[in-house]
Amino acid sequence: MNLMIKMFFRPDFAIQVIVISVFCSFNLINAQQDGTQEKPNIIFILTDDQRFDAIGYAGNKYVETPEMDNLAKTGTYFNNAIVTTPICAASRASILTGLYERSHNFNFQTGNIRDEYMDNSYPTLLKNNGYYTGFYGKYGVRYDGLDKQFDEFDEYDRNNNFKDKRGYFYKTINKDTVHLTRYTGQQAIDFIDKNATNKKPFCLSLSFSAPHAHDAAPDQYFWQAETDKLLENTTIPGPELAEDKYFNTQPKIVRDGFNRLRWTWRYDTPEKYQHSLKGYYRMISGIDLEIKKIREKLKEKGIEKNTIIIVMGDNGYFLGERQLAGKWLMYDNSIRVPLIIYDPREAKHQDISDMVLNIDVTQTIADLAGVKSPATWQGKSLLPLVQQKTNTINRDTILIEHIWDFSEIPPSEGVRTEEWKYFRYVNDKSIEELYNLKKDPKEINNLIGKKKYKEVTDKLRIKLDDLIKKNSNEYRAAPTDLTVELIREPSAEVKIFDLKPEFGWTVPLGAKYQGAYQILVASNEKSINNNNGDVWDSGQVRSLESTNVEYEGNALEVGKTYYWKVRIWDEENRLVDYSEPQKFATGKSDNYIISTENKFVVTKVAPVKFENRKDFIFLDFGKAAFATLDFTYNAKKPHTLIVRVGEMLDDKGNVNRTPPAKSNIRYQEIKVDVKPGQSKYQIKVLEDERNTRANKAIPLPEGFPPLVPFRYAEIEGAQEPIMATNIEQLAFHTYWDEEASSFACDNDILNQVWELCKYSIKATTFNGLYVDGDRERIPYEADAFLNQLSHYTTDREYAIARRTIEYFMKNPTWPTEWQQHVALLIYADYMYTGNTELIERYYEALKHKTLYELSNEDGLITSTKVDKEFMRKLGFADDYKKPLTDIVDWPPANFNGSTTPGELDGFVFKPYSTVINSFFYENMKIMVEFAKILGKTDEVMDFELRAAKAKKAVNEQMFDKERGIYVDGVGTDHASLHANMMPLAFGLVPEEHFASVVNYIKTRGMACSVYGAQFLMDGLYNAGEEDYALELLSSTAERSWYNMIRIGSTITLESWDNKYKNNLDWNHAWGAVPANVIPRGLWGIKPKTPGFGVATIKPQMSKLKSSSIEVPTVRGTIKAKYTFNGARLQTYEIEIPGNMVAEFSLNNIDGKDLLHNGAKIPPAFNSIRLSPGTHIIQLKINSF
Repeated sequence: MNLMIKMFFRPDFAIQVIVISVFCSFNLINAQQDGTQEKPNIIFILTDDQRFDAIGYAGNKYVETPEMDNLAKTGTYFNNAIVTTPICAASRASILTGLYERSHNFNFQTGNIRDEYMDNSYPTLLKNNGYYTGFYGKYGVRYDGLDKQFDEFDEYDRNNNFKDKRGYFYKTINKDTVHLTRYTGQQAIDFIDKNATNKKPFCLSLSFSAPHAHDAAPDQYFWQAETDKLLENTTIPGPELAEDKYFNTQPKIVRDGFNRLRWTWRYDTPEKYQHSLKGYYRMISGIDLEIKKIREKLKEKGIEKNTIIIVMGDNGYFLGERQLAGKWLMYDNSIRVPLIIYDPREAKHQDISDMVLNIDVTQTIADLAGVKSPATWQGKSLLPLVQQKTNTINRDTILIEHIWDFSEIPPSEGVRTEEWKYFRYVNDKSIEELYNLKKDPKEINNLIGKKKYKEVTDKLRIKLDDLIKKNSNEYRAAPTDLTVELIREPSAEVKIFDLKPEFGWTVPLGAKYQGAYQILVASNEKSINNNNGDVWDSGQVRSLESTNVEYEGNALEVGKTYYWKVRIWDEENRLVDYSEPQKFATGKSDNYIISTENKFVVTKVAPVKFENRKDFIFLDFGKAAFATLDFTYNAKKPHTLIVRVGEMLDDKGNVNRTPPAKSNIRYQEIKVDVKPGQSKYQIKVLEDERNTRANKAIPLPEGFPPLVPFRYAEIEGAQEPIMATNIEQLAFHTYWDEEASSFACDNDILNQVWELCKYSIKATTFNGLYVDGDRERIPYEADAFLNQLSHYTTDREYAIARRTIEYFMKNPTWPTEWQQHVALLIYADYMYTGNTELIERYYEALKHKTLYELSNEDGLITSTKVDKEFMRKLGFADDYKKPLTDIVDWPPANFNGSTTPGELDGFVFKPYSTVINSFFYENMKIMVEFAKILGKTDEVMDFELRAAKAKKAVNEQMFDKERGIYVDGVGTDHASLHANMMPLAFGLVPEEHFASVVNYIKTRGMACSVYGAQFLMDGLYNAGEEDYALELLSSTAERSWYNMIRIGSTITLESWDNKYKNNLDWNHAWGAVPANVIPRGLWGIKPKTPGFGVATIKPQMSKLKSSSIEVPTVRGTIKAKYTFNGARLQTYEIEIPGNMVAEFSLNNIDGKDLLHNGAKIPPAFNSIRLSPGTHIIQLKINSF
């Protein structure tokens, strides 16, 4: 507790303002004496914990404040001055910055107040606009730039190293130890002495530590000898509302908090009460004595007529009422303070009853100084009231708040009007209080919950929410993009299978980095809206993690609906608002797969073309989709319509009724019987035997009608009119956010390729797992890996990939390399999401799928060693007949009765294959990481050894040193594209052989399939071959992605063209490689650490003149823009989301200058570290 007390009583702010105005002219003293100086001097005096009635002028007969009273009698006195936040630190920050606490977000436990706020603080503005500024006393705000605010200053407060009177008595004047009040007063007198004849007007801010208690000391209050006799023979009456009942009506969070603890320090016995009250009043009287001396000095210097004095308390104070001490709460004792503005230029005294705020003083000082206030300030100037130019401030409702989240001081927020006060406790908004201040000024009768006052309560709640929104800013922005089990919008349609789910969110950019979080999980919407985590309240958890945060409450129940929200503290411990709540429901998986399945979406697509073509109506929906067709038709008599749907047009521009023989390019003709009395129809898609085979093809999700991929439709036989608005294509796909990713550049071919590939990923998500297209609708590991990479780079969606991975653990397919893709799948998921569940669950089974048990003494593996027992380890059923078979690429030569050369570039199969062993090396590197995650040290070393041996063996036994290229395997001298691109893609090629391997690869062209192109492009970008990579991406040759567009498809093909695979389909997502290569390769945006804690950005723009991109990540979207300004200058603009770091680098920058936000980067640095926010990076080429 002592440590907590020490921490809590650091700079406790009380600013009293004396505004001394001095009007300058050529003859300063004369000008001050005759009142002609243009600008006044300003002295701002702030006292610490002086409440509104602790001044004689307010009718308090126990405190002697003749000087304050005189200022009030001759100046403007504000009867209802209120601090926006009743605590020293936040109130002082508000006075300096003109901002509410929820805007400046500073409290005792945060780091420094933001520089941008202090750059607009009133002393800074005055200093920069001709004022000489000074400060003495308790500053109370963490800020390192006082020299920017003040020409001279001395910051000090009570000395908490001492637990006795020395807390107040440690400063000296002429070697005499004096009370801090005397010391501060003398500082002011000396300042006036030095600056009365200054050519500049001055603004002096004085901040007395008194009458704040010295919390660490048993006696609490210490005063000067001059006031020692005051109240000596007086017994001060006990506090109002002192009975137990007033304390007991407080919520438990108050009864158990610091307000009560400090009452026991100061007021719980008559002796303590008398000592504390007298000490409190004597300390205020001590300040009054210093004000008298200051005024005398002003008069002595002849500047009293041009000096404006503002006196104010930094917050109110409980003097035992309700058996409480301290401040912090929303009662008037806590929020009301004295405020006097004495302007000798205004002759008439006045009392103002309007509610005015501490942040109004900020505006007033600027107004007095003739300085324009920043638009960001949230108060109003009181000068028109002081000058009697108006009789009202025109403010009917004020926001009051204390939102520092501290365990012993419950945060609260509310509104106050002349008649009403409403407030609630932030951490449980169901705890509310409502008072009629006119009838109940002591705030005794809480009217909340009374039917008679429901309308008043509702209006005040709404007003509070409005003022909170109005007075917040971007730095209070809440976390967004909430996820449960990586699902962005879970609802009743999504069932969360994991009863200890992981939560995630995007850290707002204004926060930059997260320092801590708090998660609430509630059983109902009302509780979560009240910030009541009745199922789980994590409390403040000091953690950087904003993804994969596991639920740690009591076990969730299957079949229940829950609500959750999160808030965070930034790296400087500033708290931001709670996110909007998110709803999720739990369920139970009907099989071994526990990864949550996302919801499906049906998109209704109107035709982009509608034409009457004699015998039929022709429709083009713009893009093919896995879909059915809905239409409205009003038949007057029964008849039959013929509906034709298809993916391909014939040479006349009609639906192609005879797609190429053997192909799986879809066409169907469907008869629809129509009749009077029915107007809505849906075609009954014909089911294909092959892609609906039980225990082979993946069945459509429950409730889906049969689907067929089609873009075009024809309707024949209509006897009644059909309009374009009567027909819709119903496209089925998983949840998809079209805005999650984007790409554009000055190369139109590449733009079209991007759109083709991105859409292909969306369109092929209709089945709940990644399938190989419409031909079989079967998941294959290699297809899934390419799907996964492109899905993760085009949308923030991970569910299908994770479920597909789990599917493969018990449903493997026969190609050898496909087994080796499972480790790649899990590793990609780990890097993109940071989630380790799949690793933990499938680690042992995954080891088998790496085929490490098939290795020889040299570290190479061969599938020829596979037996039935090993097939069982891979997950194959005992009755599975087909052996594990190396395929390298697909299809092989003469496939399906064709005469095509295949996609293997003549690869020669040998027992020890370069392709198989390249995958094996990559698998071993991945297993090293997975073993580390699981703490399996022995296996880490084993996999490291296996990786090293494999790399050594491949380079010794499969590399032709004379030609500088890799051969297909041990025992052949044939060198295919695949045997070289795979080692390049997986990091097997030593740097000294890069050139020869890359040059050979470039001689082979696109001699691989659309699947193999993934590894070709990865290898090229890994090697920095950006020109050749861009050439392939934007190629218009027959073996190119653009060729898919040219022949008429809107979803990527299974192969480059119909002639390269005669049974191809036109809806195969493994052909959509550019959807991930453009972000990962051309822009070089990848996760460096799991879950994008650190991202890498390594653009390889080649000949592009401009480009922009948005890449979704689990932490938020990375945005980037490139501009080729000319041969000597290129510019990159990068935006990094919150809670992420990125490392930016470029190839070939020797002899060039790299500038980051205008600052030159030393050549020794290989990369630039980018924090959250926007960065401008320039590459300059200098020549002389």
